[in-house]
Amino acid sequence: MSDYLDIFENFESLILAEEFSDYKEKNLQPYYFSTEKKTKLYCGDALEILRRVPDNCIDMIFADPPYFGNQSGLIINRNDGHAATFDTQKAKWAYSMPLIQQFEFHHAWLKQAQRILKEGSTIWITGTYHSIGVVNVVLQDLGFKILNDIILHKRNAPPNFCGSCFRAVTETMLWAKKNTRGKTKFNYKKMKELNRGTQMKNIWEYRAEKNPFRHPATKQPVVLEYAILAGSNEGDLILDPFAGSGTTGYVAQGLNRKCIMIEIDINYCQLIKDRVEGKYGKYSRKTGAETSFQEKTSRSR
Repeated sequence: MSDYLDIFENFESLILAEEFSDYKEKNLQPYYFSTEKKTKLYCGDALEILRRVPDNCIDMIFADPPYFGNQSGLIINRNDGHAATFDTQKAKWAYSMPLIQQFEFHHAWLKQAQRILKEGSTIWITGTYHSIGVVNVVLQDLGFKILNDIILHKRNAPPNFCGSCFRAVTETMLWAKKNTRGKTKFNYKKMKELNRGTQMKNIWEYRAEKNPFRHPATKQPVVLEYAILAGSNEGDLILDPFAGSGTTGYVAQGLNRKCIMIEIDINYCQLIKDRVEGKYGKYSRKTGAETSFQEKTSRSR
């Protein structure tokens, strides 16, 4: 247990065992470390920081990597059910990228993710049709065991205003284990209990909550809650290499998990800090509410 705590509390000294050759801030310190010592945030490049994480020390990874799917300079913010525009010139993760470069990018960070995950532990990766296919191929190429593709169905997604294609109401979340060996860390009984005693399906339906912050890819707390409850236990260490608006840390702290987040955009780091500290409202459990994902799905057909 003491070794485990050292990994979390002294993370910055461990990742500085070697200097960053091309990194601006060689004396890397956490941007934020919560007073409860449960949540830590680093502002920097995910790949550079992941390379300094010790082997086999992370209990679960959640990642919402760049989609590389936008070419117009503007995208639709669908996270609160309302349309909004966002200037992708300020967000490199939204730039379109040649397919081979996308493959190389995902291969690089997923190789590090595989190394730092504990045996039997899992990674959850969200994406759209622009990107998730490449991620799937890379996972298989590296020897991950893909357990499920989970469909995230947003019931209050806005229409397609251009009328050029079908209305987009889903994202895909890939759930994969570090390798094909041994038992998977999966709280099957807990998830069945939360689903009114029936086996959960791989279609999770929800209504997106309104949020007061301007971030084009905010993940919904209910999705993170189900993933974290399924793939980790209280006290476990979760890592999110593309923290965005900080939903992973926000939910993980509320579920009594430790969390390390990495975010490259300094403009979002303050948002993450504020969110974890409850300035946008304290976290409250979504599971165990009056209806489950599966009940909502069956009723809406």
